[in-house]
Amino acid sequence: MWWRRRRQPTYEPGTEAYGKWRPYADTVEGSATVVDRKDNGQVYEVSWVKTEAVALEYLRRRDVRQERYYMIVETPYRNLGRDMVMIFDEADGALIEIPERTPLPELTASPNHCARCGYPILPCAHFEVSCDDPDCGHPWHTADFAQTADEVIRAGMGYRCTKCRSGACRACYEATGGENLATTHGFLLEPGDERPHPADEIMLRLCWICRSPVTVFDE
Repeated sequence: MWWRRRRQPTYEPGTEAYGKWRPYADTVEGSATVVDRKDNGQVYEVSWVKTEAVALEYLRRRDVRQERYYMIVETPYRNLGRDMVMIFDEADGALIEIPERTPLPELTASPNHCARCGYPILPCAHFEVSCDDPDCGHPWHTADFAQTADEVIRAGMGYRCTKCRSGACRACYEATGGENLATTHGFLLEPGDERPHPADEIMLRLCWICRSPVTVFDE
């Protein structure tokens, strides 16, 4: 959802552009780079390399933690880009892959960014609640997305801690496997308790900062 096609340049790499020569380079580090800032606030960091393999390898190791910031690597065959969510084909925005997110040097609490990777999280209006009875006396109420992990990641949606209010993204939970996941018996019915709420174990995602349960960020 982050990608927006930029206005195509009137120049071709390997010709005169912005008053300078822009040849295709062997590496992105050896390429000329232009930072193109649009009036609508979108920013495009554009480089030129000879092969798609070099462009893809470079984009895989570069993190984009800002909205409306796009890294574009042009090649003689097609242009590849990376935004906050994915690596894409610039011609039509088609997904190429969802790259890994580099963890921050240390966990950093934020209500709107993932504490582990620093990527922004967006609110969501559609989710599944583990219990919809606010007076049931459960130790906490958690919710999760009805969408698949890839759909949640591509939409930029995330979680917020029920205790410290720190943010968390789905990509970090997927990347770390079973880390910071737990199940609870807290919703099991006591003998004679007829309240209508779940009686099975419920899987919980835990906050990276305080390890309390997180719930869907819906504000």
